[in-house]
Amino acid sequence: MRLRDWRPVCPAGELRSISLHWTAHDYEAVFPVYHFCLRGVSDVVVVQTHDLRANMRDLRRDPASPYAAHTLGRNSWSIGLAVCGMADARPSDFGRYPLAAAQIDALCVVARTLADAYHIPLAAIRTHAEAALEDGYFGADDDDLRWDIARLEPRPEPLADREATATGDRLRARIAAVR
Repeated sequence: MRLRDWRPVCPAGELRSISLHWTAHDYEAVFPVYHFCLRGVSDVVVVQTHDLRANMRDLRRDPASPYAAHTLGRNSWSIGLAVCGMADARPSDFGRYPLAAAQIDALCVVARTLADAYHIPLAAIRTHAEAALEDGYFGADDDDLRWDIARLEPRPEPLADREATATGDRLRARIAAVR
């Protein structure tokens, strides 16, 4: 559903955090490891790919039941949002499917809407890069370590830990400003 028409179904239950991602594919491919994928570049479409209720639990107790497995070890009571894009991206070159301003705007609107619905504080909205940094697998090398979303624009400088945190802070400020 187009963002302007999107009204999420928010089933009763507890959700405590939101993780922000990109899919590392083209602008159209959606994946059920997230709850919502934001498809398209300018007229963004919100696609629900997984039921929120599946993550409304301690997944360590029953990991065999289906759930949205978007952030290693951090999926219990957590919503996964992903912008479609960033296939073959590197920190210095976002490739043929770079992040677009409308996608980031949409990500902030969707995150704010879900945070409000589930009373999730801004501090509990984090990028996958921030989680990877905290858990020791942050980076961008041939081993496909996670750096989504550590940078909003490509730059030649190597990624730095502080950049991932600063980008998360920028996104949280934009989410806070959504009305």
